[in-house]
Amino acid sequence: MFDLTNPDAFRRRAAGASLVLAPLCLLLGMIVDPMEAGGDDVLGYANNPAATGVSATLLHYAWVLWVPGVIGLVHLVRRRGGVLAHLAGAVTVLGLINFSSLMIADFFDIVLYQRLLVDQATRILEDAAQPAMVAAWQIPGMIGSFLGLILVAVAYTRAGRAGWWFPVGVFAGMAVWLVGARSWNPVFGYAGPAILLAAFGAVGVAMIRMTDEEWNPAREPVPA
Repeated sequence: MFDLTNPDAFRRRAAGASLVLAPLCLLLGMIVDPMEAGGDDVLGYANNPAATGVSATLLHYAWVLWVPGVIGLVHLVRRRGGVLAHLAGAVTVLGLINFSSLMIADFFDIVLYQRLLVDQATRILEDAAQPAMVAAWQIPGMIGSFLGLILVAVAYTRAGRAGWWFPVGVFAGMAVWLVGARSWNPVFGYAGPAILLAAFGAVGVAMIRMTDEEWNPAREPVPA
């Protein structure tokens, strides 16, 4: 599947596979998450360290895997929607990288709530939210990961690469997932990633099935 000797085929298939694997990791990460599965409030992570570690790792790689997929989507926007694709793509990639790093906080949750009183652990985590972390990590991560992905989908659709179901599906999936994540509601927590998997998965599979000419119309012949 991944022909290392053909750069167009390799990049196209890698980007398409990333669009399938990213939301799949997000869905699996939410399923494994002890809080989504009915954990004991803030002690859910401390009481289930193994599941928390697996969940945090899956969520980390979900955001990381979206990066090559987004680059692939932007690559296919040639004329109409090109400016939006370039701006949204840059913001999205930076946001995804920022947001993926925040998943490490779950490992600190495990240790703090295992070794300290709940009030003490909570106060430390609240104090750790310094202005620099909020302004330079959390806000760009949220904007890039959520709004950025929606705008990239809009640009991809404006270029005629997909129907408007694509950005609508991305918006719906993100909105439903955010509601579930904030309320620890497993129905919404699972439904949101499932919608994203359907939307991005369809585009990813279509990307994998493209020909090299569709992927890069102006490509140079591959040397013998």
